[in-house]
Amino acid sequence: MFDYKCVGLDVFLICQGIPKLPERVGQFKLEMISQRGMRVWPGPVPEGVIVDWFRCRFMGEGITEESIAALLVEVTRFGHWEKVQKLWQKDGQNLFSGAYES
Repeated sequence: MFDYKCVGLDVFLICQGIPKLPERVGQFKLEMISQRGMRVWPGPVPEGVIVDWFRCRFMGEGITEESIAALLVEVTRFGHWEKVQKLWQKDGQNLFSGAYES
């Protein structure tokens, strides 16, 4: 039996500047945007060079392949998504790393 639960996605996005993504897309909520291990949204942008590669963390309930596809269609309006990493839980424990602080 598959007892893992997908609770979110990290969408890796290529774009110029910090993407101005909507905070909600369907059942997904944008939790944070980071790059090179530093959170750049929400909150103050850390000093340093901003590159054009971002990790955008979306969390949600009842995630399906169809809802992932709809999210990617919306994200494409803001840049080119390069990679998607599903975020899993097992027995209520996260099987992914937390967000870094800036």
